[in-house]
Amino acid sequence: MNEMKLKKTLSLILAASMTLALASCGGNTNGGGSGSSGSGSSGGNAADGWPSKTINIYVTHAAGGDTDYMARQLAIQLESVLDGVSVVCTNVDGSNGATCMQQYKDGDTDGYTFIATNTAAMFGNYATGMVDFTYDAFEPVAIYGIQSGENIVVPADSPYNTLDDLIAASQENPGQIKFGISTGGGVYIMASVMANLGGAEFNIIDAGDGATRLTALLGGEVDATSLPYSTAADYIENGQLKSLCTCLSEPPTLLPDQPAASDTIPEMQMDTLYAVLAPKGTPAEIVEAMDAAILEATGTDEWKTICNDYCFQDPYVLNVEETLARMEEQNALFESFIPYL
Repeated sequence: MNEMKLKKTLSLILAASMTLALASCGGNTNGGGSGSSGSGSSGGNAADGWPSKTINIYVTHAAGGDTDYMARQLAIQLESVLDGVSVVCTNVDGSNGATCMQQYKDGDTDGYTFIATNTAAMFGNYATGMVDFTYDAFEPVAIYGIQSGENIVVPADSPYNTLDDLIAASQENPGQIKFGISTGGGVYIMASVMANLGGAEFNIIDAGDGATRLTALLGGEVDATSLPYSTAADYIENGQLKSLCTCLSEPPTLLPDQPAASDTIPEMQMDTLYAVLAPKGTPAEIVEAMDAAILEATGTDEWKTICNDYCFQDPYVLNVEETLARMEEQNALFESFIPYL
């Protein structure tokens, strides 16, 4: 339990890191304020003539990770259905996505500013107290994919072959097994659940986002971590790493035989979804137009191949109304984790 004191200093760490990140990013945060009707809403349909210039998608996580990869694949597909309009992805990473979310939640509302994130980060940051806002501080546009799933991963030569093995070893050697997390978000929450409901006694190490956690695991800086299967897949297939279980509520479509973490700890299940948001106050007509473009862009065989090959999942795409309902459901799930943090 004492390893989880990280939670107590979370707010101070975030405050410092976000202040520095926002100062260095600069960025355009002078768009329509929260609750405004947006700059394109005066007279007629706000989506008339949209889009007529470059669409900017600000990605909440660093280049090389799964959130970035899926956002860039979506941008490519969107360009093919938007009559040649450019769709540009820009990484504004930091604080598990909180830096970007804070910077652009009240950004320009003219339909050319969007945010690409993942729901584990968005809801996890709120549940852990890293931020004081959640999905309703934005205009949700669409959920456009489901992650291959956070997997508990260890080196291939590790003596642990199941989650039970890993937790039992941590109990036998308290504080000796180094478990890599990212501050806040889903990975931090799963570590908290393992500690509070599974009795794990890890030495918790903040090892950054998925790409840097992978590097830390391969370099021996941590003994175990949680990684999207897509991030670890090549290393699992070449014999460097092994997955002990998935944290998804159901195994990925194309990996049906993966053991589930919830078999060991029933509460240990979390679906990470890829989502597009607009700044609060973006006109509904533009939100719906972008949603329609995403639905068209992801309704192809090419998108199915992307999801199969990278996420080990079939396409999972929701319209605006379905997205709102799914986000409300996920928000409630993450709030249920708060007592264990």
